[in-house]
Amino acid sequence: MILKEDYIIESNLHMFDVDDTLFHTTAKIHVKNSKTGETVKTLSNSEFNTHTLPPNHHYDFQEFRNADKFHKESKPISKMIDKIKKVHKNVRGKEGSKVILNTARADFDNKEKFLDKFRQHGIDIDKIHVERAGNIPGDEHPAEKKAQVVRNHLARHDYKNVTLYDDNKSNLNRLLKMKQEFPLVKFHAYHVQPNGSVKKHNDE
Repeated sequence: MILKEDYIIESNLHMFDVDDTLFHTTAKIHVKNSKTGETVKTLSNSEFNTHTLPPNHHYDFQEFRNADKFHKESKPISKMIDKIKKVHKNVRGKEGSKVILNTARADFDNKEKFLDKFRQHGIDIDKIHVERAGNIPGDEHPAEKKAQVVRNHLARHDYKNVTLYDDNKSNLNRLLKMKQEFPLVKFHAYHVQPNGSVKKHNDE
């Protein structure tokens, strides 16, 4: 299904999450005891989104930096792969419009291997910037760091519409709350389902 928002091309910022939005990924986050270094729990990407870190523990994101693991094990979500390609083709070359990836991940250990996964599936990733919100310092929730990425783009460009496709409702809710900061901008949020279909998301 093609949504009409896909074809808003004037002053529009389109954002796509990566994990469980474009690809189903296998990377895990390990919860470790900061005193002993022992792993006490292992979390999937979706489990991490709602996890509360106990005192004296920290997260180990090493698997999320492993480009080889991402390249070999990630499975494309076909409907969303098609969507980002169609949206990018439509806005490419249109002044004031842009497609970016907004991921909670930080830098990978091999940038080119990470990008090759997108090239392998026909995504023109060399013309789509990857914003790695995990590089933003601080202990804020990933949704806050992703919101900072949006804020940075709005500070540099006069976007009239901002659209996010994400499997995580926390990220979508945080985006929609930004209308309080930017009342002249229209924010559109789409919740990506495991099969790649999308549902219009309203603030919760």
